[in-house]
Amino acid sequence: MQDENQSKLLKFSLANKKIAVAVLGQAILDEGGIGASGISIFYTYKEEALHLWKIADSLGYANPFRKKKHRNHHHYGFGIKASKVRELYARIGPLPNPVKDMVIRHLANRKPNINLRATGGTKKLMLQLLRQKPMTVLQLMLRLGVGASTTRRQLRNLRKQGLVEISGRYQEAFERSRRTAHLWKAT
Repeated sequence: MQDENQSKLLKFSLANKKIAVAVLGQAILDEGGIGASGISIFYTYKEEALHLWKIADSLGYANPFRKKKHRNHHHYGFGIKASKVRELYARIGPLPNPVKDMVIRHLANRKPNINLRATGGTKKLMLQLLRQKPMTVLQLMLRLGVGASTTRRQLRNLRKQGLVEISGRYQEAFERSRRTAHLWKAT
């Protein structure tokens, strides 16, 4: 986008919440990372990212603006506040990409700090699933209805006990997710 157009888009978005939500929704589809832990939006161009951050911040959805190293350059952007994912999803509706939609719905419907199962129940269910077929952290997270950190922690503990191992990579993962798309299996 040209600077002049960005300024007009920013002005329209700040003046109209429906436009702001539509712009943010499109940015999530185009440049957003909807991952197991949350939603982030990063751009190579600082000004584009800053305009989008201002839009998201005006809605109360944006975490602080930041810069991160990416290969031989920097990306600029922000994450969406975890407490606002449900509200954002209610406003933008289902996403056309079914995988991204499933993940954002999971993030929107999570209830933190609630034990879903009796002690050891998640671990037992995880082992049952991994005996059936190898799965990624994301696949396990969605099947178990828990967060990414819980899933990773359980896998680390099970790996230390020699009950699970990495068996390869999930080839259908999004390009950005390939480095973390390990397939886990029960031993």
